[in-house]
Amino acid sequence: MVAESSIATVETAGQTHLAALSQLAVASYETLERELRAAIAVLEAQARRFEMAIDNIPQGICFFDVDERLILCNRRYAQIYGIAPDKLQAGITLADVVEHLLAAGTSAMDGPAYLAFARSISSSTGSRTWIAELKDGRIIQVGRQPIPGGGWVSTHEDVTELAASRVMVSERVSLQALIDWVPDYLWVKDTESRFVVVNKALAADHGKRDASEMIGLNDFDLHAPELARQFRASEQDLLRSGQPMVDKEEFIVDASGTGKWLSSTKVPPAKRRGRNLRPGWHRPRHHGAQASGRPAGWTGAYPGDDRDKRPAS
Repeated sequence: MVAESSIATVETAGQTHLAALSQLAVASYETLERELRAAIAVLEAQARRFEMAIDNIPQGICFFDVDERLILCNRRYAQIYGIAPDKLQAGITLADVVEHLLAAGTSAMDGPAYLAFARSISSSTGSRTWIAELKDGRIIQVGRQPIPGGGWVSTHEDVTELAASRVMVSERVSLQALIDWVPDYLWVKDTESRFVVVNKALAADHGKRDASEMIGLNDFDLHAPELARQFRASEQDLLRSGQPMVDKEEFIVDASGTGKWLSSTKVPPAKRRGRNLRPGWHRPRHHGAQASGRPAGWTGAYPGDDRDKRPAS
């Protein structure tokens, strides 16, 4: 009887311990589950913030893993290449992305060539940047950076306007260098008679060190009021009639105070990049010795300020 009682006692104690262990295990599991769910919620919130940040970056961005599968792609990438965002889901392959580019007509090359080029870039260890010219005329600057452990991140930026601006600046610099070699006065004005292009010879006779100092000025900034009004009136007549003025004699006073006659040619406006621009040029005319008199019928006196002792335009 004593032995049976001892066994029963041991069994009861064992069951009690097992129940306690079971309760502890359940409690521990529940705690771990809560902590895991909290950690997942934090990670999901971080992922949402990360995706929101990526979506607000002005460049298109794509992340690919080592197996060429898309990890993440922002909306700007889809916009640049004209692909519906829902087609760029995580898990699709680079080949799938290229198919979408081809379907949208925004691939810079055919499918096999694109994949071969992309894989040749991926095989290198350093970052790369290149320019892709799309069929619609846009210019995209693409950058690719390897990711530790394999894969890469690529950035895509539409630099069409920037490239056009650089071309315009280059054209302007080349034009300026060319016209600066010409000894005659060369200039271009807008319809308000403001200078937008001036060569070195004209700027120097106006007492300017650089032609850029003339940009935005008009005749009233450079001449005595009587002469400025004459020049303005002749240019307004040209704008109204649309007829060029060829080899008209005009009298001016240069920055040194020396009077001179010029043969002036001005032509009607030509529209360039949305602006009506009017070119003209002056060539010195010699009437025997250098003219120092004033034009017939002009009785105005030159004030002593620099404005009234500068050449015509």
